[in-house]
Amino acid sequence: MLSLFSPAAWSIAAREARDGPYVAGAQTPWAWQRLLLFILLAAVILIGVVIALAAAADLTVRLGWLNLALFQGEYVAQTLTEEVAFVGVLALVLISLALAVLVAAMVVYRRGAGAFLWPWPRGGWGLFLAGFTVMFLVAMAQWPVLHLMDPQAGPGPLLDPSHPLKERLIYTGGVTLGLLVAAAGEEIGFRGVLLRITGGLTRSLIAILLVNGILFAAVHLDPDPVAFVSRAASGMVWAWAAIRLGNLAFAIGAHLANNLFIALLLAPISEAALPGQNFPVELLALEGVSLLVVLAFVEMLARRRNRSA
Repeated sequence: MLSLFSPAAWSIAAREARDGPYVAGAQTPWAWQRLLLFILLAAVILIGVVIALAAAADLTVRLGWLNLALFQGEYVAQTLTEEVAFVGVLALVLISLALAVLVAAMVVYRRGAGAFLWPWPRGGWGLFLAGFTVMFLVAMAQWPVLHLMDPQAGPGPLLDPSHPLKERLIYTGGVTLGLLVAAAGEEIGFRGVLLRITGGLTRSLIAILLVNGILFAAVHLDPDPVAFVSRAASGMVWAWAAIRLGNLAFAIGAHLANNLFIALLLAPISEAALPGQNFPVELLALEGVSLLVVLAFVEMLARRRNRSA
């Protein structure tokens, strides 16, 4: 059997990836013209969605359901209840924008949602759980190292005894649901729509993965170079998972696990996501090892699926 990391094995993996639904299956006539039309239609739909979201936000503030500060610049929640509200609003915004982009792609490329989200429908829930499990275990392995790198870091909201247990449990349930929706939204937009569109423009896997990773990092608007590279690398690995496994299930699970680990054991998302935090460059080495583990696990799943096909 070929070694998992041998050049021959990766050559086979690259060939199978190019022959998969997100590359070969995404080929379409007039690809660049369709891209321009998609951008125009997506912009129109997104403007409508933003207007609707702004109107909904104004209404909720007037009714006293949400704090106005939630919508004003860089916001850090002061309580776990406020953090749940923040994550909920973030999830609603991300899934709304993602669905807007998906609708535009479906119209322009004349394909159903499945062509972008699950062109190979096999193993959906199993792949989701696999992605969640491996990413969460990898993150847990990082945990003691992260605390060594930042000894002043707190215990994280889940383990913080200053919050009552009931409040922490409600927080855990609320952010888990919100982060699941948020992760699904980001994966629909990047590892679904963007991945298939770029796959229709080029068969170069390097170009496809770089575009996906760089745009994924750029949309977070974080000037810190370490955070940018870390997000770009994560985006590329999750894009590879979608290409190799043929749907978004693994990537959504892994994305959720990554964000949930941060929200429960490191810091609330509203604090952790603040731009310009100047992360140490050593963090990239830790991130690189973790993503290699995830990448190897994806390949194991892909090759097992191919053997059973």
